[in-house]
Amino acid sequence: MIRIDRSIIFQIINFLALVFLLLRFLFKPVVKALDERSNRIRGEFEKIEEEKRALEEERRRLEEELKNLKEKYLEMLDQASREAQKIKETIIQEAYREAEKIKREYERRAKREIEQLLLELKEDIVDISEEVVKRLLKVHITPEVQTRIIEEMLEEAVSRLEAQLRSTHEG
Repeated sequence: MIRIDRSIIFQIINFLALVFLLLRFLFKPVVKALDERSNRIRGEFEKIEEEKRALEEERRRLEEELKNLKEKYLEMLDQASREAQKIKETIIQEAYREAEKIKREYERRAKREIEQLLLELKEDIVDISEEVVKRLLKVHITPEVQTRIIEEMLEEAVSRLEAQLRSTHEG
């Protein structure tokens, strides 16, 4: 028969007690710590995945916003270009109107100056004619004949000047 030594039994009991104590105080806390660490790591991974999805959504939103901003920028650029063209056209039209106004003013001034010069010329012609007639008539012409001759000469000079003035205005 098998003989069992008492020390082996104590060793088996000690071993079982050690296994029980290890299971109870070491293995369970280690397994619990490992489970908690595993859960924490899993939670971190889930958190990272969630943040990754949130970042992807934010990236898409920002890309859409950028696209909208580009469209808005192009729209504003086009509108600014149209407004600049309108302003340019307005400035050009205003410049033409101003140039036309200045041209008309200078034409009026030139016309007045021509009329003034013609009037002065007419007066000079009358004075010269009068002087010539006086010298010629000093000899033997009566005052009535002298007045009639002067009037005829003046009428002829005036009609010539008026014809000149009309041709100047027409040209």
